[in-house]
Amino acid sequence: MQEISFANEQEAAVAILFASVLNGSHQLTQSEIEQLSRMLVLSSRFRGTELNELTIKALSMHAQYGSRTIIEHAASLVTEEFRDTLFAMCCELVTADGKLDEEESEILGMVALYLGLTMENMKMILTTYLVRNRWNVQIVEA
Repeated sequence: MQEISFANEQEAAVAILFASVLNGSHQLTQSEIEQLSRMLVLSSRFRGTELNELTIKALSMHAQYGSRTIIEHAASLVTEEFRDTLFAMCCELVTADGKLDEEESEILGMVALYLGLTMENMKMILTTYLVRNRWNVQIVEA
């Protein structure tokens, strides 16, 4: 297996975002794509980056390596000042339905572990998004 490499923090962060939401056999819905796109466009952390290219690379890497391997290799490129924010972004995506199944919980735990979050911060951020998203309307796509 070839070495996984990321050019910069933005590339690694986008890969982690996709890896968190695409865990297991989950396919992205249109609403998830729109939410992720909005999230990236509205974050100053990604200003000046070519988001389409980052997305294509993240999806390609996910197809080749899977969520767990991407998270393991990408997390070290995320700076300490951005780690909590990136984890919150992952939580926002994964808990959009107001629920957290076992597989989602494992993937978020792995993201938190590799990003080096404290257990306290991980629980606080995750709980916030679970409470926030509990009553979200579910978008049914045809």
